[in-house]
Amino acid sequence: MDTIKLIDKPAGISSYDVIRQLKKELPRGQKIGHAGTLDPFATGLLIILLGKSTKRFQEFQNMKKHYVVELEFGYETDTLDRTGKITQKISGKDEKLMKSLDRETVERELGKFEGEILQMPPRYSAKKINGKRAYKLARQGKDFKLKPKEVTVYSAKLLSYDPADKNGIERAKIEIVCASGCYIRSIVRDLGRNLEVYATSVELRRTRIGNYSVDDAEKISSQASQKNK
Repeated sequence: MDTIKLIDKPAGISSYDVIRQLKKELPRGQKIGHAGTLDPFATGLLIILLGKSTKRFQEFQNMKKHYVVELEFGYETDTLDRTGKITQKISGKDEKLMKSLDRETVERELGKFEGEILQMPPRYSAKKINGKRAYKLARQGKDFKLKPKEVTVYSAKLLSYDPADKNGIERAKIEIVCASGCYIRSIVRDLGRNLEVYATSVELRRTRIGNYSVDDAEKISSQASQKNK
């Protein structure tokens, strides 16, 4: 079986959980991998490589990635998404910055992320620090430093902006088209910091890799193992 399989990954499981689940349906010894990981809290297109197709990994790495992220302004978490603990929150005199926030301001600031940008990866990420995953070190409370990395953002488009609701939370939805290696959670974090109001990703979905669309992907169960790796 030398082919690829398009999977619509649900939230709450890792990319490797998907592979573990699919392995149960494959012949013993079948080679399997994926063409680019998704955060456990993220959903969307995961390309599974089978047999000789595992050699096409770099080909998929070179393709443009399309994401839609929903974010909330006003706070930031340690994981940079809704699964983490709040570490920064706007309050007091700074609340006037939230009140002055509008669609035009967000759109203007978002446009600054297009092109070649220097980005600091999230502490809760799969980046390796001396051979160990950053997220594992972060979970253990270890002190470590990450280095900024240059990434490419082809386009950053504001899809919607919702003024504060009854709880005072302002939301936006953004579409990002980028090259491999770009962290959407970091873009949201940096957008919030640049606007001086903080921001956190609450929903993240990968919709396309190159010409491959999540619309053509197979949905799977979210009951796969969720052991810490």
